[in-house]
Amino acid sequence: MSLQAKILSLLSGIDDPTVRMDVASTINYLFSIYTGGHANEDEIRDALYEIFLDIIDAVHPELTREEKEKKSRTMVEEFMRAFRLESTMRRMLSRFGRRAGLPI
Repeated sequence: MSLQAKILSLLSGIDDPTVRMDVASTINYLFSIYTGGHANEDEIRDALYEIFLDIIDAVHPELTREEKEKKSRTMVEEFMRAFRLESTMRRMLSRFGRRAGLPI
């Protein structure tokens, strides 16, 4: 699943449009920081963990703290995989796209 699809899936449980925009913008900002090398992977993981824990806390108040933390850690790993995949794809398009005459 693409990074944007993952973000949309995450937002599906949030009703407030302002919160949806803030979450999407923050995740995209973290992705930019990640791809630009301005933060290490642990810093990105920690930031994503906080975001996901807040969302899970709001959307699933019935879960125990332990369940929320486990779900948040799982989501962090899923998003980090999406970050790596998306950044690899962008690097390859940048590197080889021009040679192949593809739009970048």
